[in-house]
Amino acid sequence: MSDTKSFKRLPAIRCWINHLLEGSYSAEQKILFTIFGEIKRVRIIATIVDKREKINTQSTDTDDILDEDDGSNVRLEFDLDDGTGLIRATLWNVDPEKYASFKEGDIVDIVGLIRYWNSYISISPELLRKIEEPNSMLLRDAEIIKKIKHGNIQEIPELSNGGTPIDEIPDEYDINKLFEEKEKVEIDDTKEKLYILIEENSKEGISFNELKQKLKIPDDVLKNYIRDLEMESRIYQSEENIYQTY
Repeated sequence: MSDTKSFKRLPAIRCWINHLLEGSYSAEQKILFTIFGEIKRVRIIATIVDKREKINTQSTDTDDILDEDDGSNVRLEFDLDDGTGLIRATLWNVDPEKYASFKEGDIVDIVGLIRYWNSYISISPELLRKIEEPNSMLLRDAEIIKKIKHGNIQEIPELSNGGTPIDEIPDEYDINKLFEEKEKVEIDDTKEKLYILIEENSKEGISFNELKQKLKIPDDVLKNYIRDLEMESRIYQSEENIYQTY
């Protein structure tokens, strides 16, 4: 591993959409204050309820907009619903064909940056994938409910642009049922072995080739597991094809 200083992304905070909408955004700090603390990157699971393709007429020369710079002047807007609220995810200057498979009704897992644009909180996706496993949303709900039940929450500071603390868990969630479902889901042994390998070598990092040799699995399978762990904010790529844990 080279002496180049590694870049560590902020972990993506798992939450519901209403936690984002009821937070307080500091335009000066570019931080959203929520019951889970300060958020710059977020991870949500939600259903696409609308998708729009538009030609950019606004300037994107601002820190509040993530410009993918695919040589396109097209932006894609996804309206997302997770049962607690609605939020928009916007991809700027992208090739729409790259996202043609994402349609209304799809359940998606999104990791992205919190943005404040046109007086609304939105998400600029960094990672976007469809959810095929129906228990994934239940598991995410269970994780969030567990944090709330154990008191891992904070009071939202009052800022000049508002913000309201959340007082209770939505009634439609049966906490006991969610935890029962979580216990039934089997853990992927190979993915966990991969995570342990990366964790054991996290100080210096471990390369893709080393992981492949140790696990003896095909490239495409390993890439999928790595992407899953990145989406879960458990690992990150400190240099090209070098992986470490948070």
